[in-house]
Amino acid sequence: MGFRTGAYAKVWEVTPMSDTSTKVRMSVSRKNKQSGEYEQDFSGFVLAIGTAAAHKAAGLKEGDRIKLGDVDVSTKYDREKKVTYTNFKMFSFEAENGSDSSGGSGASTDPQPTVDEGELDDNRLPF
Repeated sequence: MGFRTGAYAKVWEVTPMSDTSTKVRMSVSRKNKQSGEYEQDFSGFVLAIGTAAAHKAAGLKEGDRIKLGDVDVSTKYDREKKVTYTNFKMFSFEAENGSDSSGGSGASTDPQPTVDEGELDDNRLPF
């Protein structure tokens, strides 16, 4: 399955770095149908980026399982060192128990008025 959206990963280490990023060491495995054994498809450090994802990732513990949401992989080549760096990023994920960690805006969960309910309360406006 590898590092991709919808893959299930096991968390091995969590290191909060700032309010908007948390480094997570994780692995993704798949079951070999012939041997019945699990084989590792991906193992590495992934940066949880964004306030919501970083905060949620900071609360993970060793051994937790997550379902990857929006992910990205980028590479950067350093000509002087002649080295290519690969960066794995995660913008959202769900804990195995089903709680969502999308990079949401933190919008209110209060019931929203419908269009035909008349005047809006001014204290609910963002400005």
